[in-house]
Amino acid sequence: MNKLTIIYNPKFKAANYVVNGLHLSNANKLELAITQNKIRILFYGIFLKLHLYFFAFLFRYKKQTRKALQKIDCNILFWDSCYFAEYKMLNAILKKSILKNVFFWNPLTRWSNQPKQIQKALSQLKKNHFHFFTFDFHDSEFYQIQLVKNVNRKPEIKKFSIKQDFYFVGKNKGRKDLLQSIQAKLSAMNFSTKFFIIENKESQISPYDNILYSAESKCILDLVSENQTGLSLRPFDALFLKKKLVTNNEYIKHFDFYNPANIYIIHDNKLDHLKDFMQVPYQEIPENIVNQYEINQWIENYFL
Repeated sequence: MNKLTIIYNPKFKAANYVVNGLHLSNANKLELAITQNKIRILFYGIFLKLHLYFFAFLFRYKKQTRKALQKIDCNILFWDSCYFAEYKMLNAILKKSILKNVFFWNPLTRWSNQPKQIQKALSQLKKNHFHFFTFDFHDSEFYQIQLVKNVNRKPEIKKFSIKQDFYFVGKNKGRKDLLQSIQAKLSAMNFSTKFFIIENKESQISPYDNILYSAESKCILDLVSENQTGLSLRPFDALFLKKKLVTNNEYIKHFDFYNPANIYIIHDNKLDHLKDFMQVPYQEIPENIVNQYEINQWIENYFL
């Protein structure tokens, strides 16, 4: 039986939430627990810059994580967990026979805003038998890495009541004015809304609260940044919860769960036919399509 260890960074709340929905017997989870000690962080940076990877490794992670990493003897899936230089360090520590996969769960601009720098790092890591995957159409084509479906965790909420028509949560990312404009338009059409525009750590909500608020809404709003062509998690929250979705991501038309009865695509920030859309009943999507985006089935399809 093939085995897999999924390595994720627990400080990334969404990844933490999704990976912890895993229950496959042949897939293990490993937190990349990083030291918070400032002196250790300083020495890590020095050793990494000098390419003294073993010493960098000793100063980077907590003891339990270091021990677990050195014991791994099966294939690995890094869940968008660290900077490119850190993968070089980990490559020097891990057993040579291990297949090392990296799934970029965000656009690659998360790690660098310089395409040439990204291209160079990916090329170097590929020579060390790293395999890269992304959910983003643009990144897949531009950096020549494998495109895969995006993934989420199926919600476990069983009891809820509808409390609002539209729900949104997301970081500002320069879209605050547009979000407030859409919220005002929805209110003018007598729709009730619950919007969380995240400005700082204090205004964040937990992934579990996000699912609850999504379940309590008739429709989820998905407003993606201009540089993102892959789907965010919101369409999958809507898909799993059987909710309607309003999005400005036109790429959603290319997905097998796209149904105009369930998904309204915003053009030029206009909501002209939204009332008609909301009156049309939700149309069920076949389970075999839905399950492709659930973490356990997704892991089996691509990595086991």
